[in-house]
Parts: sequence; C-alpha cells; structure tokens
Amino acid sequence: MNRKCALLKSAEMTGLRGFAAGSVLLASFGVSAAQDVQQSQDRAEAEVKSKPKEEFLAPTTVMANRVETELAKVGNSVTVLDVGLLETQGVRNLDEALKFVPGVVSDSVGGQRGSTSDVYFRGTRTAHAHVVVDGMRISDANTSAVGIKQFLGNNNLGGLSNVEVLRGPQGALYGGDSIGGVIGIYSEKGEGPYHGDLFVEGGSFNSWNSILSMQGSEGDFSYSLGLGYETTENDLDHNDFDSFSYALRLDYVVNPCLNVGLTWRGADSTYQGPQVGRYYSGPDETDLTYNLGTLFAEYEVNDQWVSKLTLGVYDQDSEFESLAPNPNGPVVPYLNDEDITKYAAYWDNTVKWNDQHTTVAGLVYEDSDFSYANSFGSADDRTRTQYGLYVNHIWDVTEQFNVSGGARWENYDDDGKNGYDDDVVTWRVASAYTVSQTDSIVRASVGHGFRLPAFTEMYGYGAGFYSELDPEESLGWDFGVEQPFCDGQYKIGVTYFGNRIEDAITSVPPVYDNNWNLIQPGSYENADGVTETSGIEASAEAHFLDQRLSVYLSYTWLDRALVDIPENSLGLRLHGRISDQLNAGVTASYLDSRSYGGNTMDSYTLINLYGNYEVNENLAFNARVENLFDEHYEYYNGYGSVYPGRGIGFFGGITLSW
Repeated sequence: MNRKCALLKSAEMTGLRGFAAGSVLLASFGVSAAQDVQQSQDRAEAEVKSKPKEEFLAPTTVMANRVETELAKVGNSVTVLDVGLLETQGVRNLDEALKFVPGVVSDSVGGQRGSTSDVYFRGTRTAHAHVVVDGMRISDANTSAVGIKQFLGNNNLGGLSNVEVLRGPQGALYGGDSIGGVIGIYSEKGEGPYHGDLFVEGGSFNSWNSILSMQGSEGDFSYSLGLGYETTENDLDHNDFDSFSYALRLDYVVNPCLNVGLTWRGADSTYQGPQVGRYYSGPDETDLTYNLGTLFAEYEVNDQWVSKLTLGVYDQDSEFESLAPNPNGPVVPYLNDEDITKYAAYWDNTVKWNDQHTTVAGLVYEDSDFSYANSFGSADDRTRTQYGLYVNHIWDVTEQFNVSGGARWENYDDDGKNGYDDDVVTWRVASAYTVSQTDSIVRASVGHGFRLPAFTEMYGYGAGFYSELDPEESLGWDFGVEQPFCDGQYKIGVTYFGNRIEDAITSVPPVYDNNWNLIQPGSYENADGVTETSGIEASAEAHFLDQRLSVYLSYTWLDRALVDIPENSLGLRLHGRISDQLNAGVTASYLDSRSYGGNTMDSYTLINLYGNYEVNENLAFNARVENLFDEHYEYYNGYGSVYPGRGIGFFGGITLSW
C-alpha cells in the first residue's frame, strides 16, 4: 500500500479526537509529496531526454501472471513490444509488429493492406490465439473465425503503449481459445503536461496515413486521445482500403486508494477485394465497424490486497458483398452480414502475502452473441455464456528461483439446439531459475488448453450442413534458456516447445468441377487421435557503439504444425542513431514456402528501409521504402484464387509536436 493510502485509512479509522491532528498531518504530507513528485518528474524527464529510446523496453510483464512480474521471474515465454520504438522503426500496424515475435507467424491470407490477417502461434491456427484488449477478451471460438482476422488486419498501433505476446497454452489464466498463446494490447495512459503529435505520411499506391495523438494529466485526472485515418489503393485494381480509427483512455485518482477509468477504441473501415481468380474470387467489398469500451476501478483494500473490477463491451459488424462473375449467367450479388456483440465482467484480486508469496484470483463472466444473415436466406443468432473462476499462485522460493501455477474452472452454456453445456478445468505450472554465476535464465512450463467449436464450423453460414464436433483439448510445454553477455549488451534465447491436441478441428475443402462450379461446400471435422505441433523459437538482441546501433532478431523453426505454414520464419530489426537528430535502419521478414491448404507458394524476403530526422522538438521528417527489392510474392494461392503482395513502395511524411 502506498503511503498516502495508508494515511487515508488511518485517518478513516480514528475518531473525532484525532481529526484535527490527522488533517494537519495529511496537509503537510500533501505539500511534501507534491514537492517530491515534481522533483521526481523533473529528474525523469531529464533522464528520458538523455537516454536512447532502446533503454526503455518494459522490464516487466502483466500477461504472464496477471500481475506485474519481472521478466527474469517468468517461466513462460513472453515478448513485450514497445509501441513507441516500433513506430520509430517504421512499424505502424499490429499484424506487422507480430512478425518480430519468436514462435509467431503473422501473415495475410486475404490480400494486401487492410485485408484479413492470420496469426499462428507455435504451429497452431488463428482460432487458437487469445486476444485481450485493455483487460477484455475480444476473441472466442466465434470471433476467431472471422472477427479476429479482420481486427489484426485492420488495426494500426495508434493509442497503444505496448503489446505483450505470451506463448503456450494459457487456459488456466485466460480460458478457452488460448491453446497457442495470448496477445495483450494496452491503451496508452496520459502523463505529464498537455502535449500532442500529428503524424502525416503519403506515398506509393496513392497511400495516405495520418495519426493525431494528444495526452496529459491535470492533478488527479489523466487523458490520452488518438485519431487515425488511413487510405490506400494497394497494388491491384479494385483493392482500395480506407479506415478511420479512434482511441481514448481516461484515468482518475478518486483518492490514494482508489483509481477509476475507462478506455474506448474502435474503427470504421472498407476493404475492396480484387478479382484474383476465374470465378467466385472477387471483386468484393467488406465494411467493418468495431467498438470496444471498458470501465475499470482498482482499489487497495489493505497492505496486501488489491482488487480490480473491469466491465467491458465489444461490438463488431462485418458486411460482405460479392460481385463475382458467374460462369452460368448474370452476376448475382452475394451479401453476408455478421455481427458479434460481447459483454464481460472481470473481478481480479491480487494478494501479496509476503515477499515470497503472491496469489492472483478472480471471477469471470462473458456473454457473446453471434449472428449472421446472407442473401440466400440463411440466418442464425446464437449466444454463448461463460462464467468461471481462476487462481494463480507465485512463489519466489529464492531470489533466483521462482515457481508459479494455477487452475481455472469455467462453465460454457450455448443457447439453441446442438449447443454446449460444459464444465472445463484447465491448469498450468511454470518456473524460472537464474544461474548466479552466468546470469543465465532457465524457463520451463506445462499447461492445459481447450477450444469449443465455432458456430460457423458447425453450421457453415447456412451452407446446408451440420458438423457434430467435439471440443479441442491440448497439453503443451516448453523449455528454454536465455543468456545475456557483457552486462546485458548482448542477449540470446532459445526455447523448445511442443503441443499435443486431441480432437483437433480441421477443415474439409470445398469440391469444384473443372469450371469451378461448386459441387460440395467445405465443412469441418475432428481429426482422429492426437495432433502434434513442435519446434524451436529463438531470439537475439545486441547493442553496439554506446547504444547507438541495435539489432533485434526473432526466428521460428516448425517441425510439426496444424496447417502448412512456413517451416522457417525470421524477423530482423536493425536500428541506428546516426546522430542526435537522425535515426535510420532496416526491417526484414522472411517466410519459408507454405500452402495454407492450397497450392504451394515460394519463400520470400521483404526488406524495408526507414529514416527519421528531427529538425527541432516541434518538427520531424520521416521516409521509408517498402519491399526494397520489389520482391514478387503471394499471400495465398489455391482453388483458383491468387493474392499477390505489393511491389516496391516509397513513402514520406512529417510529424508535428507541441
């Protein structure tokens, strides 16, 4: 408990006899505390101005234990991406940022900028990725089917502070659909006096991108606001993408023990799909709108106990219209409208018993409604309700040895016929050990995960079939070593991982005749026995020339996977501070050959250049080159459709600060 909170509680418990003395004490402490805070802020601002950006990567994680934990004491594999640093390096989109995480393949399978994007954790599918935004889960078996792919493909990094990527089964901490891992996304909290930035960039493919951000604090109130607009014609006919996005966070310190706040973020976008095949492969258009809002209150009950209540609502509407040529007659528009609405409440409690033992426990409630309707007359509306509880305990056995573990019970209840009314128990154990002599960190974890079938997997958008599917269950593990050198100037890490999934849900492809007329729609089924994924993920980090040159490397090798995703993938970021005003560097990503269930596509390497020049504290210029060597590559190739990537692109812009 902080000193102010302790004094407040002491004052509340005293009688009228101590009121005057307590008031004098609090007043004098307030003056002293204000002076201390101002001096601390001045020192912090001076340190920020004197140190390079790279030194401020978050040394802690919240996702790994649902409470802030030192990275060295986390048994699971987790990567914390600093959004400010990524934007400095020319990375401004969420799906692109995930390319630089070991164990993760982030790639579009729907086309160029603005289309749907997939994320594959350790050889699993997008449906096995759990996405949490500002404390609320927006993914489940239904939103993962379509919504999460659209969310990943549409979003920029505006209004975010950092992104955490936790790998391995996390059912005990986060529930279903976390067989592969969890992505945690956090809105930026306003700090300091009022200030703002306006970023404007234009370039190839008739592209324009602008982001306005403003933030600050006044007394006990802080705020952060971000607005963004992006448009591009991409590199194909009828392939435009337009998006307007917004993000807001408000925080208020009610008293030294109680903090309350809200977040709100959303987007309204339109993506045009080009015709990339003979029949039924475009052109089409998707209108996507989503809004996510949370209210939260965090209260320090006493010296050991902190309680937080989060209420959230997420709504996503996707309207798809196809004008694909019909080989047997005139073009008949095909319309499909999907709506996802989710309400949630989370009560999280952290009890720090002593310096060695901490327990995190909570209650969960979610209500998810999924509906669709199409031009063939098919329509459905289904609701899935979930409630449960979890507990996770962290034991610092010694300063070097840490163990954490927990379990979660949940009940899922579907309305309508052929639904699920299941109780699910998941668990996990993780440990980290630091070897004092070498500063080596050894990590290991094992955990249980599960996923219920999506409504679209069972009913296929009214395609005339019903697939009776069992839930997927998994047992996953990993073992890794992280080794720093030269006081952390260099660092390498290697982790072996594996996952055994029972009743894995697999797709049965549609059947066409020689003229690409649909004979039988695609469906889904449970694979027999156990399906395994395994591989190695590695990372390296190095800083040279007094932190002026930094290199970040991530690598993934897959021995076994659920789908034919790349066996080898690599992400590289090289960043240099050439002078106090000029920054420049290179980002590169490599994907091995893959098919994603269709025809085999060749491997490719994309290399991007970027540079930033700060004229003064109010004006900066930026330039970047996308796909420097004009590499020809494909996102998808199968069933008569081919989605090529964009060619070389040149972009430039300015940033105005005040």
